[in-house]
Amino acid sequence: MRVPFGKQKSDAVLLERLAIGDQKAFQSLIQKYLPYILKTAERMTGDASLAEDIAQDVMIKLWDKAPEWDERGPAVLKTWLYRVTVNLCIDKQRGKKHLPIEHIELLPSLAKDAVSHVHEKQLEDIIQNLFYELTEQQRFVIVLSYYEGLGATEIAEIMELSTGAVSGLLHRARNTLKIKLSKLGIEGWADDKNNR
Repeated sequence: MRVPFGKQKSDAVLLERLAIGDQKAFQSLIQKYLPYILKTAERMTGDASLAEDIAQDVMIKLWDKAPEWDERGPAVLKTWLYRVTVNLCIDKQRGKKHLPIEHIELLPSLAKDAVSHVHEKQLEDIIQNLFYELTEQQRFVIVLSYYEGLGATEIAEIMELSTGAVSGLLHRARNTLKIKLSKLGIEGWADDKNNR
């Protein structure tokens, strides 16, 4: 049940209440942030079940962190949650193998007029597999920028990098995807004019 905008409690108030064990405050924070955490974790790992485990771990960390949360500290709750999510994704992904892109067969036609639901799904699968050929940092920058809609400043804060480093990672990731997709005969997906 969504609370009308004017009636929503601030994160600081909810964290204060959570610090003393208020489960309703915890529920409010879960309702507010869990969808974003799940979506981010699933996009970063490509595994819905693993994303649920990560989201659960993030919320447990929030419960544990609440009593010592310093609202005057450098981290905004949303940024802290994304950072914890990203770190847990990295931890869970270590050692996990993904299907090399060379093992994915393309359907005969990817022309604009012939793109069907099957082709779109196949392109989605190809891009998802290509993500795992990027470095972890490049993959996370792509997910946080394109899928989560975060700006370079917020991504830099989450990943504890400079905004210049984030821009560089985003540029290299885009170029890598563009080159790999063009080798598969897929043009235009990662062109700068199609990106932010």
